[in-house]
Amino acid sequence: MDRGLVHSATLVLPNRICHGGMFWQDGILKEIFEEASPIRQPKLQFNAPAPIRFGQATLNETPVWNMEADLLIPGLIDTHVHGAGGCDVMDATTESLQTLAETLLKEGTTAFLPTTMSCIPEHLKRVLQNVADFHLSNFGGAEILGLHLEGPFLAKKFRGAQATELIWDEGKDGSAQFLANLLHDFPHLVKILTFAPERPDGRELAKVCLAHGVISSAGHTAADFAQMEQAVQWGVRHITHAFNAMPAIHHRHPGLLTKALLDETITMEIIADGVHIHPAVIELVLKNKPPERVCLISDGTRAVGMPDGEYELGGQMANVRQGLAQLPDGTIAGSAYPLRQGLKMLVQKLQYPLQEAVRYATSNPAKLLGIDNRVGSLEINKEATFIRLSSDFDIKQVWIRGRLVFEAKGI
Repeated sequence: MDRGLVHSATLVLPNRICHGGMFWQDGILKEIFEEASPIRQPKLQFNAPAPIRFGQATLNETPVWNMEADLLIPGLIDTHVHGAGGCDVMDATTESLQTLAETLLKEGTTAFLPTTMSCIPEHLKRVLQNVADFHLSNFGGAEILGLHLEGPFLAKKFRGAQATELIWDEGKDGSAQFLANLLHDFPHLVKILTFAPERPDGRELAKVCLAHGVISSAGHTAADFAQMEQAVQWGVRHITHAFNAMPAIHHRHPGLLTKALLDETITMEIIADGVHIHPAVIELVLKNKPPERVCLISDGTRAVGMPDGEYELGGQMANVRQGLAQLPDGTIAGSAYPLRQGLKMLVQKLQYPLQEAVRYATSNPAKLLGIDNRVGSLEINKEATFIRLSSDFDIKQVWIRGRLVFEAKGI
């Protein structure tokens, strides 16, 4: 029987932070307990010679880990990430996805949505087929939860790092049918579609998403306030990397961001890496949105976990220096940081409560994707999937369903 116990940890639970431990069996949390004070025992012991009293059960031969007061939080869930470890989803190879999943895992991201870039239809189909095949094979690393389709139905004016020539032309027919065919050929794979709702095909794209259970998200868009109000009526309830690749808020032209801040039904993606959004603007969002309507994302690229240098993104070369990835014209091209960086930013720079900050990167994305019944928080009857962090938010260990799958050197 597969079971284990950790103790002397600082547990970040949905309703509190406490000193205590957890017991799991067959990968599922069975008990969570509080401790009055740290219990100093060997860091790791197997087959304890004496029975361990725990709750109402006597646990013989149960692995026990002393967490030495380190932070234990749920595994991070990234709903928007293009690449890591020198690889990209658009490579459309098993090897790249494997490297991506393994790199993210080492950074504390235990589940994610591989995210595409605008490309020609034939290549997009290859990308989806590759993700579908990999997803079913379960090669290991961070769990693939589906796919985030970013484009190609975007506004060219707010293309960001998307290649102009690869965006579906607004005057070209067939976009909604192409999307419908794609969702039919790869059922339940696509979880989010990012598109510009003000496009002539915006309403039909939203309609296709609604019919297939795909989350409609406004992004790389020029939508104004009225157009965003209309999009909400079509079922658009999500904003892709808010404040990036869209009009800024203006006192006479409020735009879609004002609608997103005022409408409690809309969830906003935030890249809190310290590069994409000024900390004061992040604070503005957190003070105005309901706590459950913000999701931290990384928008990570090949540069995540890699040294400074040049990296390809969507067919264009980006230069990465000290965490800033830019195209030759200065456009920010995704992020060089993992999702954990956003957590650090909120807690260390903005002095935001740890419990709330963790929520934005764990339970909120889990609820968005409808998988919060099994992951996203440390609760009884959910998976024993968590990460161990130092007080400075450095990764020490990563656990997936009760298995220690990564341990940093020198721990």
